[in-house]
Amino acid sequence: MKQIVYLLLITLVSFGCKDSKKQEDIQKSSTIKLEKSVEDLTDSIQVKNIQIGSETTADKNRFHTSYPSTMYEFINKHQEEFAQAYLQEFQSAVNNSREEAVAGLDFGQHFELIESTPATIGFLIERYTSYGNNYDSQFFTHIYDIKEEKRLQFSALFAPQENFDKLAALVKEKVKAALQEKMNEMEGLTSSDKSTLWKNMQEQLDEGTMATDKNYHAFTWDESGNLSIYFDKYQVASGDYGNIEIKLTPELYKHLVTKKYQQLFHIQPEKVDTSGASDESLTTSPKTFEVDCSKVPCVAITFDDGPAARTSQLLDILKQHEVKATFFVLGKSAKVQKNTLLRAYKEGHQIGNHSWDHKDLKNLSEEEIGNQIFKTNDVISEITGAQTQVLRPPYGSFNQLVKNHAKLPIILWNLDPLDWKDRNAELVANRMAEAQVNGIVLAHDIHKSTVEAIPEVIAKLKAKGYHLVTIDNLFAGQELEDGKVYSRRH
Repeated sequence: MKQIVYLLLITLVSFGCKDSKKQEDIQKSSTIKLEKSVEDLTDSIQVKNIQIGSETTADKNRFHTSYPSTMYEFINKHQEEFAQAYLQEFQSAVNNSREEAVAGLDFGQHFELIESTPATIGFLIERYTSYGNNYDSQFFTHIYDIKEEKRLQFSALFAPQENFDKLAALVKEKVKAALQEKMNEMEGLTSSDKSTLWKNMQEQLDEGTMATDKNYHAFTWDESGNLSIYFDKYQVASGDYGNIEIKLTPELYKHLVTKKYQQLFHIQPEKVDTSGASDESLTTSPKTFEVDCSKVPCVAITFDDGPAARTSQLLDILKQHEVKATFFVLGKSAKVQKNTLLRAYKEGHQIGNHSWDHKDLKNLSEEEIGNQIFKTNDVISEITGAQTQVLRPPYGSFNQLVKNHAKLPIILWNLDPLDWKDRNAELVANRMAEAQVNGIVLAHDIHKSTVEAIPEVIAKLKAKGYHLVTIDNLFAGQELEDGKVYSRRH
């Protein structure tokens, strides 16, 4: 088995959020020593995280950001700076918020890998920001030239400027059509109203679609070369029109692409080899387990928010101690660290759904709830070949609408060791070791201190005679109902 040497540098930021006072930031950073891993399923791009606030609904203000870590220092430096700038924006908003405000802040950032070759790496980054009402989304695209060690602006992909201008003119017509369609859908507007609105938005439309890198900061493409360009709310029209996305087929724009990057938009992405996934996972027949939790004491340890940079290290520990766990993963992170997720599944761990990008489902519409859950189910199924059986909503937050449309049992916990708050391995281990028979323990594989605590947790729980099992093993013999909430086995 191939040995892989890697150096992981991770910065973890912890905030304790209290309703009664302003939040105080505690930043902790540490460097993992050079170490060897014998695993042969290693992702070259890892997910790093900054989390503020807990997995409970008690915290008023929340910040949950993920960003990529690669083999290239110049990319990592830029991504770190980008994430920290968003953190500073959150801190400023917290400091300026009113104590008596009912609704809190909810900031989130997640990313998708849109290109990864020896020549180019690209990410589409989505930020969703809520000041207590609906989420506003922003998109950013970061493309890097590996050989030249620099970030590529949109203008570099469509040089010279004459080509960029031609593309912008094409895009402007597409945006016009999208805005007119949205206007026609608005109720109660007369022809005169529409004419006036259209006249008033022309200046904003011209400025918002002008051929500048500031305007064209968010774009992506699919395996067929279909190009999508995103415009922020208020960029090309009033806020009533929301975010605008337009699509261009390769036939419309490929002649405008810079010669050096002609192949960039038409490269077939590499696919993870999921042929090793057992065909048995595709069946609906019930699983059998060596441990019968109706007869022996069991505890299910669960890990939220991954896969991330620490997950492989955690899998090494679980494998060494012959322990199975349940990983409630984010769809966007799973899409990046596919091999890590596949390894977890192959080694007998259960993979659960923790939403697509950690939004509070309780604040979303019926359609948005479905997208958060079903997109994640699809990614998990594509990677593992197995259907997702359980859901854990971010922050443990849900309402009747979420329960009605989850289409999965909702799994919470009855022990929170506060590993998101207290980054002390010994303290976290002692708290997790207080798990009760048939209980479910909440933990996070994005935190270094949590991963370091697990060997001691395993030793202490096994000394009590507990069997450490997955959620499906814990509830084996009991039929879990879609939309019903479970925090332990009864």
